[in-house]
Amino acid sequence: MGGQAKPWWKGVRRILQFNIEDRYGHYVAELDAEQIVETAKKIHADTIVFFARDAWGYTFYRGSRAGPPHPKMKGDLVRELIRRAHEEGIKVVLMTAHTANKLQYMLHSDWAQVNREGEVVLLEHAPPAGEYKPEWPELCINSPFADHLELEVWEASSLGADAVMLDSFRYLPDPSRACYCRWCRARFRSEKGYEMPSEPDWSDSRWRELWDWRYSVAADVIRRLKKASHGLPLVFNSHPAGWAGRMNRLVEEASDSIDIVFAECSEADHQPPGFIAEMVKLSRAVGRGKPVWATRNSFHFYMTTLSSTMLTVRQGLREAFIAGGSPMILVFSSLYMMDKRPLEAAAKVFQEIEVLEEYMDGAEPVRHVGIVFSTKSLDHYGRLTPSIYVDDVRGFYYALTSMHVPVEYTTLEALQECPGCYNVVVLPSTACMDDRAARIIRRLAEQGVGIIATWIASAMHPCGVECRELLLSDLLGVRLQGVLRLDWSYIILGEELARRVGRSLLPWGFVSRDLGASPTTRMLSYHTLVESVDADVDAWLALPSTEHGYEYTAGRSPPSRPVRLDAPAILHRGLGRGASAVYFTGQLGRMYWHTGHPDYLSLISWALETASPRRPIVEADAPPTLLVEPYRQGERLVVHMLNTSYNQRTPSMGLGGSRQPLPGFSSTFQAHPATGVVPVRNVRLRVMGTYSHAYMPLRGDRLEVKVSGSYTEVVVPVVDEYEVVVLEP
Repeated sequence: MGGQAKPWWKGVRRILQFNIEDRYGHYVAELDAEQIVETAKKIHADTIVFFARDAWGYTFYRGSRAGPPHPKMKGDLVRELIRRAHEEGIKVVLMTAHTANKLQYMLHSDWAQVNREGEVVLLEHAPPAGEYKPEWPELCINSPFADHLELEVWEASSLGADAVMLDSFRYLPDPSRACYCRWCRARFRSEKGYEMPSEPDWSDSRWRELWDWRYSVAADVIRRLKKASHGLPLVFNSHPAGWAGRMNRLVEEASDSIDIVFAECSEADHQPPGFIAEMVKLSRAVGRGKPVWATRNSFHFYMTTLSSTMLTVRQGLREAFIAGGSPMILVFSSLYMMDKRPLEAAAKVFQEIEVLEEYMDGAEPVRHVGIVFSTKSLDHYGRLTPSIYVDDVRGFYYALTSMHVPVEYTTLEALQECPGCYNVVVLPSTACMDDRAARIIRRLAEQGVGIIATWIASAMHPCGVECRELLLSDLLGVRLQGVLRLDWSYIILGEELARRVGRSLLPWGFVSRDLGASPTTRMLSYHTLVESVDADVDAWLALPSTEHGYEYTAGRSPPSRPVRLDAPAILHRGLGRGASAVYFTGQLGRMYWHTGHPDYLSLISWALETASPRRPIVEADAPPTLLVEPYRQGERLVVHMLNTSYNQRTPSMGLGGSRQPLPGFSSTFQAHPATGVVPVRNVRLRVMGTYSHAYMPLRGDRLEVKVSGSYTEVVVPVVDEYEVVVLEP
């Protein structure tokens, strides 16, 4: 009896997202279904994502009760697109339930989301001061607009589409964009028995309750829209690095109704290489393993009528694929009419994926390190400055990828479901934790999993209330005594670490871009004050002798001649089975994120080796600019290598304001796309296990295999942009 075929959307998809987002629909009259489907065929896309209605409230199909048809539309565009695409075996996903709807706002202005200042909440980027007429006003999901969204989803899923997408479905907790309309106030008062507080007060349970309530409201509406979708898969646009990262928690809370997480990656042109791959992994973690579709914009930066470079488009799409996601090329109608070169770049990648799909079917990432991403810590520790949490997380991620260590994002809940997945678990500033989560970490430690923790990991309850002691204090072998709040600090390394790093004294902190706010980056120089109970001390804290440094740019430089404290900065404690718990009293990942300095990278490397004696299954002798993503597929090992040895992408930065400011020598707001890649030669892969065959399916080349004991080695002669190596017994 044959097994049941998996749903179409659970495999790798090659996706064309075609957006019409200009106010007047300049090119709508020139577009037809045949043209769009032929474009999809030409680039080897097997899925088209298209608007059912735009952000102004106009539909691209006729006979709708949810909105009038776009006045420039020829024929019945969506219905014709679905029919024609299905004739070619192409799936169609309709975007709908956008919380911005200009037409409905003009008809029902009382449905608008309104912040505490009485301003209409906007989706678009508007000038910070002066009068402004909303272009994309956000409407409230507690108002009758929720019924309208339900109608939109019901209609879209009745047209014959294969899935529906909630695009830019936004209801945020942050004060500047949180809704205080009469509908929200009435519902909150009815459910909670008191008025909505308007001023952030994290010591007040009413403020924390309101913050969390907004997520539960949005999750409830998503469940309602899922029920209206006629059983079709529901795609949710989470935009994981946008909107202060809040949508990651919504994905987590509504994962029972979300089938596919859409990771919009519009920040890719001003983020590190590897960003799209990172967002795929993050979205998969918070989405509890759901499929992830990720975009690479066809345009450069936010200049929607200027193509990105073809290299950037190709590599961005490949990033999504090598991270285990489905790549999506986003094309706006304006650029489609002006410059089709990005589509040619997408075609090359989609053709590669056609060859490689068989090697990713059922494949699972090789896991060595799991970095916990805690949406509760982002909200209740990071609060209105999520970067103080997220930077510690991302610093560890990029440090490990630069060392070619197989790394994934995970959640505390997922660790319970997959206890044997990782050899090392990292808790970077994972402040918010309950007793159940702490038990999960202890259980992992008992099983020989190494633990790396930083700063105030496990120091707060999930709601953000301080515990007064680290919940994991017994595991880490420390006792919390307080918090050291300084603008600058130092750590003094013990002999072993000093030899490894090459120096014994390391500054801890980073210059502030804006001296008016703080002389240093907020909270980066802080440390917990702990005493060792049964942990070995590897480094000590040191106090600066002055408030700031007087060398060079006095006021910005770190102070010199620190004084050692009798307080640990780095400790480790044996856990048994060769594993250890390593604890940093400061934010090591955040230090690396800000500086990218090899001294802090050396500390991360040491922590990894100390936490677990187990080596990664796959090791690569290659420059840090080569992204290496290994997968297991039965007895096969599949290794993706993406070369990000690009030309310089961020040529300058500014320092911001200070007293008696001068104009800059030149501007410091730039975004340069990658235009060239430096080939990487003689990449040596060392793989645990014995394999007889190794080949490169994109080239058709076979590689020499050398078996030494329980390891197999292969050398890849050259990686230009992208290569894949398959090893088989």
